[in-house]
Amino acid sequence: MMRLLITGAAGGLGQGLLEFLRPHFKLRLLDIAPMPRLHPGDEVMTGDLVDPDVAARAVAGCDAVLHLAAVHGLTIPFEATLDANYRAVVNLMEAARLHQIRPVVFASSNHGWGFYPRTSAPLSETSPPRPDGWYAVSKVWGEAVMALYGDAYGMATTSLRIGNCGADVPDERRSHMWISYRDLAALVAIALQRAEAGHRAVFSCGDCPDPFFDTSGARALGFAPLDRPADHLAYAEPADEVPPEGMAGLAIGGVFAAANFNADIGKWRKS
Repeated sequence: MMRLLITGAAGGLGQGLLEFLRPHFKLRLLDIAPMPRLHPGDEVMTGDLVDPDVAARAVAGCDAVLHLAAVHGLTIPFEATLDANYRAVVNLMEAARLHQIRPVVFASSNHGWGFYPRTSAPLSETSPPRPDGWYAVSKVWGEAVMALYGDAYGMATTSLRIGNCGADVPDERRSHMWISYRDLAALVAIALQRAEAGHRAVFSCGDCPDPFFDTSGARALGFAPLDRPADHLAYAEPADEVPPEGMAGLAIGGVFAAANFNADIGKWRKS
């Protein structure tokens, strides 16, 4: 059984995925914050990937990496993303390269395409990025790093452009790009079995109504979602909600796009 390093494992996404990944992998869980070992088979580490020595110790003895760790926020400034979203990514990938780890899955984000109008949906995998903030920019950059290591060093890197992953669907916007923990874990497992060198980037959403993103790339890898948003609504009304006015309702990035928009909305509509 492969030993899988999961970075950012104490976060909500990491914690939601663990029960679905344990049957398929031996898990080494890394986070900057201390966390309890809730399962006897898990190995737990505390450390910051900004330190190259931590990255080296984290990957040693592992067969694959799932990189979830990142800082994010509606209006997070560029400087606040430099350590966790830039330096840590390079340190991790260098450590993985030196330890000859081939499969790496990177948690990218829908927000790399957040400034597209909802009327552009569904976006294809080849749609150029339109990031809706500095967090989103770091995810687009992270995909570029994955592509570099895939091409330059023959690693099998996969960027999963996650829509919204959670236990339920909290609002109308996210019903168009939701994916369950179970389905995302299945896609992670598929991506970690990729044998060919190089980088793949796929939108990672479930079987959503009027989807924001074309998920044919994930399906081509063998992904078949089991959970539908309509069966996991946080409350009865999300599917019938009317999108809010302004950028929050017009842009795919929702409140992230609205928080970072400072231009003429009329001109943006025509762009």
